[in-house]
Amino acid sequence: MFSKHGLWSRLSVLLLISIFFTACDGSDGAAGPAGPAGSAGPPGPEGPPGTGLDPLEAAKIESCATCHGGVGDEHQAIYDGYVDASALDMTFSTVTSVPDGAGGFDVTLAFSITKNGLPFVDAAGLPSLDQKRFYAVQYDSATGQYLNGNTRLRETNVVPGAVAGDYVLTQTGVPFAPETPLAPFDGSQVYGYIAQGPLLRHAGDTGAELPAGSHVHLYEDVANTALAFGTAAVTDPNAYVSAANVTGCATCHGTPYMKHGYRDPLVAALPDFASCKSCHYDDRNGGHEDWQYMVDDPLNWATDGLPAAEVETKYAYKAKLMNDVHMAHAMEFPYPQSMANCATCHECKVDQVLANTNFTPETCLSCHPVQGVDAWPEMGVEGQPGFQAEGAYYQSHRAPALEYLWTRGADLSFHDPVANPNCQACHGAGVSRPFNEIHSGYDPRISNDAGARYADLFTASIDDVSVAGDVLTISYSADESAISNAVAGSLEVHVYVSFYGWGSKQFVVPSHQRDDSVGCSGGTRGCRFEYAPGDTNPLFPSFQEVAPGSYVLTADMAAFQAVVTDDIPTMIANGDVKTAEITLAPRLDVDVDVAVGLNAVTQTFDLGAAAFVADYFKGDNAVVDTNKCNVCHDQLAVTFHSGRGRGGDIVACKNCHAPVFPGSHLEMASRSIENYVHGIHSFQDFDPGDTFETFDPVLAKRYDLHINHTFPNFTIRNCEACHKPGTYNVPDQSQSLPGVLSKSDNPATWYDIVGGLAVENTAGRNISGSVPEFVTGPASRACGGCHRADLINPDRAGDLSAFNAHTEAGGTFVENDAEDTVLYGIIDKIMTLFE
Repeated sequence: MFSKHGLWSRLSVLLLISIFFTACDGSDGAAGPAGPAGSAGPPGPEGPPGTGLDPLEAAKIESCATCHGGVGDEHQAIYDGYVDASALDMTFSTVTSVPDGAGGFDVTLAFSITKNGLPFVDAAGLPSLDQKRFYAVQYDSATGQYLNGNTRLRETNVVPGAVAGDYVLTQTGVPFAPETPLAPFDGSQVYGYIAQGPLLRHAGDTGAELPAGSHVHLYEDVANTALAFGTAAVTDPNAYVSAANVTGCATCHGTPYMKHGYRDPLVAALPDFASCKSCHYDDRNGGHEDWQYMVDDPLNWATDGLPAAEVETKYAYKAKLMNDVHMAHAMEFPYPQSMANCATCHECKVDQVLANTNFTPETCLSCHPVQGVDAWPEMGVEGQPGFQAEGAYYQSHRAPALEYLWTRGADLSFHDPVANPNCQACHGAGVSRPFNEIHSGYDPRISNDAGARYADLFTASIDDVSVAGDVLTISYSADESAISNAVAGSLEVHVYVSFYGWGSKQFVVPSHQRDDSVGCSGGTRGCRFEYAPGDTNPLFPSFQEVAPGSYVLTADMAAFQAVVTDDIPTMIANGDVKTAEITLAPRLDVDVDVAVGLNAVTQTFDLGAAAFVADYFKGDNAVVDTNKCNVCHDQLAVTFHSGRGRGGDIVACKNCHAPVFPGSHLEMASRSIENYVHGIHSFQDFDPGDTFETFDPVLAKRYDLHINHTFPNFTIRNCEACHKPGTYNVPDQSQSLPGVLSKSDNPATWYDIVGGLAVENTAGRNISGSVPEFVTGPASRACGGCHRADLINPDRAGDLSAFNAHTEAGGTFVENDAEDTVLYGIIDKIMTLFE
């Protein structure tokens, strides 16, 4: 399969050419006498040490499964410890209060704890519990607000009760009596939680996985409980109805969803999210002013450019749930959706949250910065009045700055939310658009204004595939008639053809592989098995629209000029390639040039039997459930790749994300889908060489913030967040190709975090440029996507070398060459063993 023969043919041609010219120049005459020996030249530089091993000789099958065969099950079991029913249970019995003579109350809380149904016995203060907190908060049913909260009932005041497993907590100086709320409050609650058995977050953790005091942990056993007081209308769980849904949180954060990993928003005797209000009560001053600071004024945020007192005043906010949730997701975390997609958290309540009464500066500022200093997108036409160049700190996935939105068309400085806070004076009052016309509540790239998803409204299908000699004939259809929005751009259906190698789940010739043609029309795409309407591509000799929305396309497999493999007909004849994957990638623009997210369609085709293959590593035999991806991303590829018909089917991603390509943005990674997804979800960042080409404190601090995030299930070990059960152990090498890992980046600068600031590290990075491109096996590639990221992010060069040495000892880890002869030679050697 590997085209050594092509290289030898080229060498033979050169040799024949040299002989030809020698033969045609005439006789050179007899050789003259030998001249005297010349003096010895200076010694050359010492060459690199050789291994004495041919790279192909060094390549071997991985033995990972010998020791780590069930490691995926072990990872999942850790997360399942959090998901499974808790052994801990806690019940509040009574709350009593007596005046303390100073205007407050001495409050006594009696409660009991069991573990595995037996009394949980511990000393005063419950020291064996890893988490324990108790709070009291008051409620005003007229306003629907929880106020005067975060009244801490100190766990250090706990003493054992008279009966084993019973406890008593007494708190002095409480400003109200929880069991008898007074006007204007007509309700109150006492809430508490306990947790035991912290679970590990990262694959390399051996102990506490986060710094002391962190707000994100998972625990084996958790119990949340509460008592509510007041009138029946207040204590009734339906009295307070949140505008959000716990199921919306669970879509990304898993089930059960517990905030921070241990605080349950669903507690018996309380309305949904009422437990969260014990801390995030509605009149509490927020403490994360840096969230708004980082997007409003990036350079000053990164350099502590403003006095702390000014930051606290300028970005003051109330730490109610709306603000903390919106700001965290819009500003701090790399949220995988658009914040405009309100329906994710507010499903069936979008009309409620977009009511014009909510059109206030507080609502807007919970997602949008005001100024976005040097963080605007490019707008207008360069050289024309009003042109705005893209700011150095612009991030396309952030909610745009309000000033940018106000000044795109005219100078609307009266929008200042401090000087003119009454948005409703114009909006919804017949002067300007109301809230629900500015935001539909749905991502316009995913759904129309009524909430109907474009991926459901638009369908495409592969109707028939046939083969005659080396030519595939693909019949397909597409229908856009169900889309109600006016189409501004044209509908295009792109077609990709990729070829599986050795019965594996990966392409040895992906559609994105360029052939060796010169001067392909249509740019680089004209050299690939990727067709778009209007292309002149020799790989696709004919295209015909046989009826409206019905098409026939031919693909000439013999026309592909292979660079690193035998030609496709030869690989088919040799049995190295038996199946092809046909992909439709529909593209559609609606409204004003908005590229919407549509689903790709894939179909596996048996080239020998000339028949479709059902469930070839998909459907019932898939490794990943795409629906699981979409619970977080809503529509795959919309927030990356601009949608463009790449959603709906992970198989479509493999046309580009194949193990024969090194990671183009992720260093020391393959572009294969499993390596990319594992690395990205372990928060390995893209292109550090570009980020640190010159030192910039904003980019450095953003980089550090990114690599310290964690998977939204609070641990990457929940393999089943994406995978189907039982599909996440060491890969079967007979079904997975070896692949190539990209070299490490070599940043010109690097950074340290000193006192919370990113400062230039003149000593540089430890890993910098020291790791070349390597060929490795499927387990090293797939499992290494997480493990290498955990070592790359903290710049642990020594540990990374040890990990790579371990994969070499138990498999293949061989340096690649520039022509990829090592890569394809190893693929051929290893996969031939399974023919």
